[in-house]
Amino acid sequence: MRRALLCLCCLGLVASFALADKPTLQKAELGKKIDPLRMGRMNADGTVDKWIDFDSQPKRGANDCLVFDCFESDGAMPGYPTGFDTCGREDGSNNESGGSRWYFGPTYRNCYATNDMEFDPAYGGRYIERMEWGWKWYVNGSGTGENLKIIFETFEDFDETCQTGDPNGQGEWLGGVVFDYGYQNCVAAYYLFSDSEEQLYGMDWVQLPADGAGSYNIWILSWDDADPNELYIATMAQPMLWGTGTNEWINIDCIGRGQGNCPGGVPPDGTTSHQGIIQWDDDNPYDAWHTAPDECYDNSYGVCPDPFGVMWSAYIGGECGEGCVGDIDGDGDTDHSDLGELLSAWGSRPGDPNWNPNADLDGNGEVGHSDLGIVLSDWGCVP
Repeated sequence: MRRALLCLCCLGLVASFALADKPTLQKAELGKKIDPLRMGRMNADGTVDKWIDFDSQPKRGANDCLVFDCFESDGAMPGYPTGFDTCGREDGSNNESGGSRWYFGPTYRNCYATNDMEFDPAYGGRYIERMEWGWKWYVNGSGTGENLKIIFETFEDFDETCQTGDPNGQGEWLGGVVFDYGYQNCVAAYYLFSDSEEQLYGMDWVQLPADGAGSYNIWILSWDDADPNELYIATMAQPMLWGTGTNEWINIDCIGRGQGNCPGGVPPDGTTSHQGIIQWDDDNPYDAWHTAPDECYDNSYGVCPDPFGVMWSAYIGGECGEGCVGDIDGDGDTDHSDLGELLSAWGSRPGDPNWNPNADLDGNGEVGHSDLGIVLSDWGCVP
């Protein structure tokens, strides 16, 4: 059993107390997009390495495949949160204000949450190359603020029984990423959201569960400037809530091409992402730990969408259903022979004797590091 970041997050905790019940659900009608300053790769022991300035990574500019969606973006890049069907922004417009999302009021605190995830197993084991997420950031009210980091992790399993005290079902840890926002003031009137906009492109940092079912964690953390490596759960924050329920089924082949939700509810081909009713929250007490069964909740509230989950989505590179994006030699999979083809064409451009257009995977007219990143992130793909 792995308790991610526990040794870090337990440091500097304020006094804990239990909540008898969840507060009343509310809607935040508007969202504001903000970008982190940098991002880092998580290690299995909770340490962070490979810090990268957020704006330094290249953007590919091509459509990505939306594999799991509890965010409901407009399908374009950047993916602002909108609403189709009968939830959120019903006009499906693309604007930076975002669509309404649910939360438990500004003074509810839940800085460590875990949800299940189910998606088309054809995309199992692939690396996430773009994410979207939303959260409420209140601190101690207007005029206050603190440092902010948000961490996402994926796992191979999920405990929906509420009995083990391990929401990740003792499943294998599949990777994590931390986003550093620096100092952020209280946001009282709206919620915040981010879109990694392919900043994870070509990176093997966060992997999807191999069989199409597993779980993901979100941590909303802070730190003191005197010791930035000593993280603790934020003063007052919570993930925003959305869903993949009855009204929010996703046809991967459709929305992965930026067309928004396909009409008609559950698509006939069954290519859907889905989430169950159980969510683990750290609110009873606040201690950077999940206690069974007191912090395991039925997230069915009878509103739209239903049930709720942490507002988050995951994409992989390339259009959905296109096969292995790192397949250079055309044999259908991504392996050593594709790497050999890429290295043979390394540094080449059109007109060079070793130019291979099939190795120019990002389409920028040169075979280089970003193409290598695509092959490595797609390594082992078998359609």
